[in-house]
Amino acid sequence: MNGGEETCVAKDAAELARLGAELMARAIAAAIEARGVARIALSGGSTPSEAYQRLAALALPWEQTEWFWVDERAVAPDHPRSNYGAARRDLAAARVPEGHFFRMEGESPDLAEAAARYERLLRARFGVASPVAFDLMTLGIGDDAHTASLFPGTGAVGIEDRLVAAIPAQPDKGLEARLTLTAPVIREARMKLLLARGAGKRGVLEQAKRTGPADEVPAR
Repeated sequence: MNGGEETCVAKDAAELARLGAELMARAIAAAIEARGVARIALSGGSTPSEAYQRLAALALPWEQTEWFWVDERAVAPDHPRSNYGAARRDLAAARVPEGHFFRMEGESPDLAEAAARYERLLRARFGVASPVAFDLMTLGIGDDAHTASLFPGTGAVGIEDRLVAAIPAQPDKGLEARLTLTAPVIREARMKLLLARGAGKRGVLEQAKRTGPADEVPAR
């Protein structure tokens, strides 16, 4: 899923958070200058959390931002493992109007319908005839080289006919049910910021840069 790319190496977690916030702020400002609004899709996880907090402390035209989610677990928004809930806490200092947050309904009893609703929402916000091209998308990468909720060996990375997919639980692989943006949406993002921390991720990132089947290494 990479095109042109630039790699920045931070000396520690604090520097990674600072660099992440700086790059996000730059992308947001550029989008607002170019199009009047910045549309951001956020990933969860502990790695981007401090970067989100640092971003929220900056003076930006928050009323010209709209916030979406890359993926979500099948939990309620107030659940401790909710990506939405965690990001809202991290962004608490930002003066974003309440109506500018657009979450995935992970608590829905019908995740396929929740995925369809989120796709309709994206079409409405971006325009039915326009590509869903986020100005900024934050991503992580797992030890198994998954990104978003596109896990290896599940076929999820090959979904091309939808913007949003419901990923069923696979208890034998330790995977819980989720909602996720699909590979076509990730590819269209104007800026993809992949944040990874820890010595173990270096090898995974190198693996993702090599050519090969995407279903084995979804972060490709």
